[in-house]
Formats: sequence, structure tokens, C-alpha cells
Amino acid sequence: MRAGAAVRIADLAARFGTSTETIRRDLDQLSQKGLINRTYGGGTPPLSLEPGVSERHRLLAEERRRMAVAAAEAIGTGDVVMIDAGSSTLHLANVLSSLNRRIVAITNGLPVAEALGKASQIRVVVCPGELNAAQGATVGPETLKFLSRLNADRAYFGASGLTVDGPTEAESGMAWVKRAMIERAGEAVLLADRSKFGVRMMEVVCPLGDLRAVVTDQAPDQALRDALTAAGVDIKVA
Repeated sequence: MRAGAAVRIADLAARFGTSTETIRRDLDQLSQKGLINRTYGGGTPPLSLEPGVSERHRLLAEERRRMAVAAAEAIGTGDVVMIDAGSSTLHLANVLSSLNRRIVAITNGLPVAEALGKASQIRVVVCPGELNAAQGATVGPETLKFLSRLNADRAYFGASGLTVDGPTEAESGMAWVKRAMIERAGEAVLLADRSKFGVRMMEVVCPLGDLRAVVTDQAPDQALRDALTAAGVDIKVA
């Protein structure tokens, strides 16, 4: 479930070689413990639960690396970019570090800052704030106040999910940093792999119309694709 954001009973039964009734009972037990939300035919994570960044970074690693390469193509010498804390954005930081272009990168992600700091030509600006250790991020009023004084060409951010309402996020502190970056940047680019499609978490970060582009590894389903197109969002499939 943490790898794909949602699970279906039939898929799990085939994967583990069990009956669907066995899987159904297991999901019911997990739901009773508050570990998942039970849905028709499967389950999803609780609306406010987000695995740690180190755990998420290992998931769909090759797909996210391709997304990062595609996203980095638009970042040129002299650009100022905001990059939020997250697993997909950490892949972007690793790609930018290897390219070593002369840019300024503003981030609230400590692993992101560490990766970018390995490149001699990248100036890294780290947001102050309260530490969210599980997400490797700074959050809170000081982070938002700091970002309000800055401008950027583009903001690159990830999300817990992506629906027709917009990107969704499990943690409020993380969501507010994303909103601040979107507000202060000329363009907002969402990095969202296929496991995020249709995933509805507690907070909607912003409407789809606030996005300039979505970089992903697989085209979304028709309903989400139509909503993105109607909102004027470019869909870039890596």
C-alpha cells in the first residue's frame, strides 16, 4: 500500500497466492487497527498518514529518476528554483547535482539540500523552521515567513496524491510550505508518479489551475487527464 498508495483485493490474492476471502479479512483487521482506510474492493492509507521520505525514496526509483531528468531539462543557468522536501524532489536534486548548472536552489528539504550541496556551482539556500524528522523537512511559521521574502522562476514539489481537485497532501505543515512556494514562484511544477493518481489525502494543496505542468511516469486516466487539460496544465510523461 505504501508503494502504490492503494491496493485491491484481487491483486493481493494473486500476488500472495491466497483466496480473496483471506485478503479481505486481513484488510478488515488492518482497518480496525486504524492502519488503513477500507474501500470497496481494497484499501487506501489513512488520509493523514505519509511514510517517511527515506522509505518513499526507494519506491519506483527508476521511474522517478526519469521524471527528474525530464523536469531538470527546463532548469537553465541562472535560474532560481524552489524545491520542496520529498522523495521525488530528492531524485530531482540528485539529477541537478550531477548536471552542476549555475543555479540557486531554495529548499526546506534537508536531504535535498545535502544532495544539491555536492555540486560546486549550485547555491543552496535552506529554509529555517521546525524539523519534521520523518520527512527530512523544515516546516512551520518561520519557514513560511522566510519563503515570503523570496522569489523564484519555478517551484518543484511533490504530493501525496493527485485528484481532479488538485494535488493532495497528508500533513498540514508540508502542505503549507508547498503553497508558499507556489505563491512565490513564476511557475509551479508537480512531480507525481502513477501511484499518486486518484489518491485523496487530507488537504488539497492547490487547484489544478495553479500548476504549470505535471511531470509523471505514466499518463493519467481519462478523467484526470481531461481535468488537467481543462485547467491548462501541461502533462509531461517521462
